[in-house]
Formats: sequence, structure tokens, C-alpha cells
Amino acid sequence: MHKKYLLGIDNGTTTTKATLFDFNGQEIAVSSSKEVQTLHPQPGWAEQSMPEIWEAMAAAIRDVINRSKIDSKEIAGISLSGHGGGVWLLDKNGIPVRNAIIWLDGRAKPYLDRWSEEGLLQSIYDKSGWNLFAGIGPVTIFPWLVDNEPESLDKAAVNITSKDWTKYCLTGKLSVDYSMASVSLLDYATMDFSQEVLDMVGITQYRHLLPELVPAWQIAGYVTREAAEKTGLAEGTPVAGGAFDGACSALGAGCYRVGEAGSTVATAGVHVVLSANPVPDPERIYSLMAYNVPDVYYKTSMAQLAAGNLDWFDREFLEAERIQAAQRGCSIYEIISEEIEEIPVGSGGVIYLPLLQGERSPFVKPEARGTFFGLGDWHKRAHLLRAVFEGVALSTRHNYESMLKNEKLEVTYLSGGASKNDTWCQILADCTGNTMRVPSGSDSGSRGAAINAGVAVGVFKDHAEGVRKMVHIRKEFTPDAQRKAKYDQIYEVYKELIKAAWPIWEKISTYGIEKWEK
Repeated sequence: MHKKYLLGIDNGTTTTKATLFDFNGQEIAVSSSKEVQTLHPQPGWAEQSMPEIWEAMAAAIRDVINRSKIDSKEIAGISLSGHGGGVWLLDKNGIPVRNAIIWLDGRAKPYLDRWSEEGLLQSIYDKSGWNLFAGIGPVTIFPWLVDNEPESLDKAAVNITSKDWTKYCLTGKLSVDYSMASVSLLDYATMDFSQEVLDMVGITQYRHLLPELVPAWQIAGYVTREAAEKTGLAEGTPVAGGAFDGACSALGAGCYRVGEAGSTVATAGVHVVLSANPVPDPERIYSLMAYNVPDVYYKTSMAQLAAGNLDWFDREFLEAERIQAAQRGCSIYEIISEEIEEIPVGSGGVIYLPLLQGERSPFVKPEARGTFFGLGDWHKRAHLLRAVFEGVALSTRHNYESMLKNEKLEVTYLSGGASKNDTWCQILADCTGNTMRVPSGSDSGSRGAAINAGVAVGVFKDHAEGVRKMVHIRKEFTPDAQRKAKYDQIYEVYKELIKAAWPIWEKISTYGIEKWEK
């Protein structure tokens, strides 16, 4: 049967999205799974059920095939995108040893504190190119398991990542790609797992739990009979290795050449600049990863929360707008865009620090918190709303400066929830001074995964051809020079506010005020 389609699957932290594309990037059908519950066995912990994730993905695949009304034998290849970090342990039979500990988990923070005091964090960065955060993966979580739950490591045969778990469910094959491995575990000199990093954090005895490395753009396995029966896919369909979601989103937005930049402004803010060489930051600010294109690396600076700040504001303050949107049959984005377009640059003097869950880039500060500064009794809710949009744009600029130093960018390929809102796209362009190039389509992560699948099965000769055929720009937003000059001034105040709030955040944390009970 003639092959016509590529299937990209994006394993998000809460939902899985399956998107079927033709070879010219046209979306044939899209399906999102039900939300996967994040469990919190203790405050600050974050876990998920691995079987529940597989069930959700299988349902999304069945649904996208049903919606498209195609014969699944027409699918040439499949690939996956997924959130990185955490620990996903399987036993020798491929059965989960325990719930996955995901990237949001904070149980390993005491280890980071101790390593910071000992000066070890700097050494780990110099070897791995990564500023560690608590949920980053085996580097932080294995030491916690050794001290608190050694039986889980003893039972385990392998540790993988989110999309590699679902890939295993599809193919029965275990592997991880270089982008996922490079989340603090890759030695760029050998392009293998770093023995020195394992030694530094005391987990050398668990090296056997690290799986085979397979590039994102190569076939890693084929759909098994069991998976075919569960998903509706054709048995034997090739499955490519897949990649970290930030890498897939950047690729799916059109970012593939050295010197290009991409931003995924979704729940978190993932900002990347592509590079020809894996050069760590002398100032140890940005992190370094392998990209999902051959011989390309990327600098990345990942804000803990980006559009997630708007999710919070929406939940707590925009009930009237939600009702109005339902009555008008439009998106809530249309309603709030109308509101903030009436507010000038600078939100009438209100500046927002978008740090509701602490921060990991361009600085690491778990104690950081969101702040509205400059409120007067003449301000309206719309001023605060625009300040949230601007705060995320200021954070985006801050992250870019940490990667670029004195270099300049002209174009950013923008994806994620913010890219669906033209007002926000323009604010991002004006604040950063970069043209924001926004691709069409509903999800860049699954599109990037599909491009990797196309390269793996020979639909495209390389990623350049894949991007040319699969990515189509919906709109460009060019920066306005006058508004940019105003944001230059606001940006200086923004950085000063972070510096001023720093000791206050520490004092609040020391006092334990957030945990006081009635």
C-alpha cells in the first residue's frame, strides 16, 4: 500500500497529542489525550503512573486514526517528542518498578544545596553543560533513591524518559536519543554517557541502567502486534528514536540551521540557539544539549514558568472573560487581547516578575516568587493582565541574553500557547527586538517529531528538506523601534527588581512563611 502519512506524537506533562501529517505538512487529524494525573505523595514531590500514560497515548493514537479515516498501513513512520528529566525505572520484564518521578519533582533539592556548598555543581556543569535542578534525572534523583529507596534501583533493569517509555510500549525496544541523554548525562567528547558525572554524584554502580543511545532521526524499532491491536496502528510500522520536546518544538517551528533560534512559550519557556559546537557557557548560565539534527547542538535556557503565568491569572481572575468567550463563541484569547490592547507599553508602570514556581533559568532560585510591582489605585485588572504578558516577554529576553552574550539575533521561531495570540507575539517581538516567525498548525512538537520520522524512513533526504516541506509560516511579527526603546528601559528595571527581591525571597523561605498554618 502506498505510504502517504507521518505520525508525530508529543508526550506532554499533562496530555499527549497525536497529529497525523501528509508529506507536505498538512495536518490531517489531531487528537489530545485525557489529562494524566500528577501525584504528590509529599509536598514538592511529583510522580505519574506510567501505565496511565501509555493508556492515554494509545487512546490518542486510536482517535487520530479514526478521525482521519485513513488506513493505518498508509503511515510511513512514527516518532515521538517528550518532556525530559525525571526517573522512569523498568524491571527486567519491562514492567515499571514504581511511578515515574517527573521533572517537576523537588525531593532532591537537599543534594543540590549540599553540592553547591561543596562547589560540586560548578564541576558538574563543566563536564555536562548543565545547571542542575532537582528533577533533572538520574544525576539528582538516583542519589536520593540510594539513600531513601534503594530497593527500587535494585529491582530496575533500565532507566528511560517519558517518550522512551511510550516508544518501548509501541516497539518493545529500549533506547534513548542524544537530546534526552544530554540533559546532564552526556560527554560531548565521546558522545556517550559521562563517566565523570556519574562518578561525581556517586552513582557509577548504576551505569548499567542507562539504555542504548539511538539518534532521534534513526529507526529505533517497529510497532509490535500487541501495540498494533491496542492503538490501531499497523504492525511493523517504523518508529524513530524521537527527541526532547524543546528540541522537537524548535524543529517543528522551522529552526534547524546553526545560528537560528527558537522559543516555545508554553507552560514553561524553552529558549534555544543552535550552535555548530558543544561549547559550555564560561559563566555557567545557559545549558547545553545535543539537537535532533546531525552535528548540531543547542544552547538552551528554560524558564520554569512562562505561559503558565497566564494560566494562573486566567484561573483566578478571568471568570467573566471565560463566560463572555463562551457567549460569543470565541477564544478567551480574543477577549483578553481586546482588553490589553487598550493598555500602553509598560502597563501603566506595573511590572510583573513571572516566577510563580521559582526559577531555573537564566538563574536558579527555587525560592523566587511572582511579583506585581508598581500598583496604584488607578490601575485596572487589564493593567495586571498586560503586565503578565510583558513579564513573560521580559523573561524571554533575559534568557536570550544569557545565551547570546554580545551576539545579536534577528529572527525567533515561536511556538507554544503564546504563539496562538497575535498580541502576545507582537509584545515578544517588541521586547526582544527579534522578528517572531510563527508557524501554522496546532502543535510544533508533534510536527518536529514527524520530521524526524520522515528522515528516518527516507521520506526526506535530510532535516532541511523536512522543514521546507513540513513547516509553513503563518505570520511574522516585526519589532517596532519606538516600543523596543521603551522595553529597553523596562528591562533594566525588571533586572533590578529581581536583584532587590533576592534577599527577600530568601528571608521568606527561611522564616517558612508559606508553610504557616492557621
